Amino acid sequence: MLDPCPAEPDCTFTGMRAGHLSPGSDGLVALPQFPFPIAASRRERGAAERIAQRARNAYEFLGDALGVTPQLTLRVLGRADWHEHADAPIYGVTHVTQGGHLVVGAEPADAWRSVSRHLSRHLTSRALARLIDVHGADAAVPGGPSLDRLAETLIAHELAHVMAEQAGVAFPRAWLREAFANYALVAVLGETDPAGLLLVGSLAEAAATLDDGMPTLAQFEARFGRMDVVQSVLAELAITRGAYAAYASAGTAPLARLFAVFRGGSPRRGVECALAGMLASRVHPAIAAIPALFRPSPRMGLAA
Repeated sequence: MLDPCPAEPDCTFTGMRAGHLSPGSDGLVALPQFPFPIAASRRERGAAERIAQRARNAYEFLGDALGVTPQLTLRVLGRADWHEHADAPIYGVTHVTQGGHLVVGAEPADAWRSVSRHLSRHLTSRALARLIDVHGADAAVPGGPSLDRLAETLIAHELAHVMAEQAGVAFPRAWLREAFANYALVAVLGETDPAGLLLVGSLAEAAATLDDGMPTLAQFEARFGRMDVVQSVLAELAITRGAYAAYASAGTAPLARLFAVFRGGSPRRGVECALAGMLASRVHPAIAAIPALFRPSPRMGLAA
């Protein structure tokens, strides 16, 4: 998940069941004219409408591309309403509640500041300047890029997770699960929001120059959901580069194939070379090559 979410077990997409999808807008305001129920903090209606429109774009585009229609309710919460209506304790961490609501913050999670600070300290001056030119400067992080607009684009990533779980898609590796969601993000932005794709692509390109903080694939698999913020985001950006390469080469077709291959249960687990071969032949070579984008492990190579 691109949403920085270290050590947060609530940042998983479990428990999204149709019987639990009531609006649940107590103390919140409903946003009409969307294809799914939306409840928002009263003081955050502007942000909620922007995020809801992004969710609708993803909902409609991915529904057409994958041939499924998810059941969804969305809550967009300000800080004052977070603890009453969200399950995750940290503000802004996107998650699905026990009641089945997809919850996002009206403001980006505070952890994005840590990512901006890392970039300001470790990117070259030239790379940092290019990034700030695209994203703007973060007023709270001297010399760092503002990642607020990028954070708002990530609803497509989160919705892709919801759709995969509801459709019974079972990925055998965490990196594959994230590759699907990041591919969905790239495709949705590429087709509906080129400016948003520029935000994601520029950050992924800049992160490709960083070794400090990048985990090995084995570390990513073993510690997924419990990683340091910076490690998690750098790994996600590496996965995004692979997804972007597949999208640039073949559009949305590999996304649909990736969805179909693992729907209804994953193929039998085997050695990584067998998995890579299957992905290269049945999905796209750029997806099969994603493990090589992680920091190499001296003992385990690319094995997960």
